Amino acid sequence: MARQILYKRCDMAKAPATRRRAAVPQALAVSLLRQVEQGRGFSNRVLAEGLERNLELEAGERGIVTALVYGVLRHRSRLDVHIDACARDGAKLGAVPRMLLRVGAFELLELGREPANAIDHAIAAASGWDPSGRLGKLAHAVLERLAHEATARDEVLAAAAPLDVLERRWSIPRWLAGRWLKQLGAERALARAQALARVPSVDVRVDLGRIDAQTARTRLQAERPGARIELVPEQPQALRVHGGGDLFYGALHDEGLISVQGLAAQQPARVLAPQPGEQVLDACAGMGVKTLQLAELMTRRGTLVAADRDATKLVEHARLRERGRLDVASLALHVLTTDLAGDASELDALGRFDAVLLDVPCTGLGNLARHPEIRWLRRFEDLAAAAAVQSQLIARLRARLRAGGRMVVAVCSPEPEEGARHVAALLAQGGLSLLHERTWTPEDDGTEGFYVACVQDRGAPAPAVAGS
Repeated sequence: MARQILYKRCDMAKAPATRRRAAVPQALAVSLLRQVEQGRGFSNRVLAEGLERNLELEAGERGIVTALVYGVLRHRSRLDVHIDACARDGAKLGAVPRMLLRVGAFELLELGREPANAIDHAIAAASGWDPSGRLGKLAHAVLERLAHEATARDEVLAAAAPLDVLERRWSIPRWLAGRWLKQLGAERALARAQALARVPSVDVRVDLGRIDAQTARTRLQAERPGARIELVPEQPQALRVHGGGDLFYGALHDEGLISVQGLAAQQPARVLAPQPGEQVLDACAGMGVKTLQLAELMTRRGTLVAADRDATKLVEHARLRERGRLDVASLALHVLTTDLAGDASELDALGRFDAVLLDVPCTGLGNLARHPEIRWLRRFEDLAAAAAVQSQLIARLRARLRAGGRMVVAVCSPEPEEGARHVAALLAQGGLSLLHERTWTPEDDGTEGFYVACVQDRGAPAPAVAGS
């Protein structure tokens, strides 16, 4: 009993500062994972802030922390299956011991560490919370047994019924795994789960108005000599980077020549195909990644409005304006804080729009690779709640479309309630034509799950659609 109480009370925040340096990066990874688990932020922000507070870490150590945090979140159910089978009483493990064991299990199962190496890391990390050594002994016992039994247990997991395979081997929440089996069938559902378990590339978008993709690739390769950088067929703005580290830093990014943006997330603006001189609305603009892309596609000529209800996100647009060189006489750029699901009266003075990009707030269920914590945050009922807001936004923005204008509805989720059903209902109301519709998937496209559709008011023909 005393041991369990000790474990449940372990907390990195209470550990003496001199002990927090033990077993970096494993100890830091445990601390950051606990913050994510406690709802203190999304994994990317928690990780970025944690690394910012530990600038003394070497590049290799920062990379290991990143791999451990994302990896444990992607593979949590599988890790827990192994841990619970090897611990004397897995149900009684406290939060810190379980997270410590998850990190150690991930090193063994996914990173292929030698057992002695992974166990040494876990024991050293444990000392930051429990200098008595009892937590370290627990980690040693569980991980040693886990390493011995892992292959046989994974064979059992892989041979189970499809629903159990998706949940226990590939860490897809059971409610979502069941949906996929019904929608996709077992083979395709498994392919999706496996694709989402892989470490994704970092995709970047090239500002083709200022640099061509091959030159950007050459310069980026010089900045990151250890990276593998690929051009993407039929995607002239895109580069895929493997092993390049943090691409939010470096000359190309600082100059605004490249922007970090997933391949599927690049498609809505390309499909909208905004033309120079048009009046364009980036609805739900967030931090402005798509705002800058729209400006690039418009060759920085016309009127561009970035609107969002969250003023804290729009703060980033000041930096974006400078980095993207958007302060030019040919571009009228407006950044507005407004509730687009309400009357959004701030937009009234601007009239109607030639083109509207509506990337609706959603469950994020297409982004389980880059934001793996979403697996553990979302519930079935979140789909209905998201769909209700999405429906309001679509109706409001449709009313702001000029005769002959175009609207893209995009959502970072492949679930039909969040994309295809909305567009079908919109078309059923009449007065619109469907120009483009596609769902990008992890299993087919190696990118986020993303639904993109473009509709046009029947008042005029559309310009050519990119990315068809």
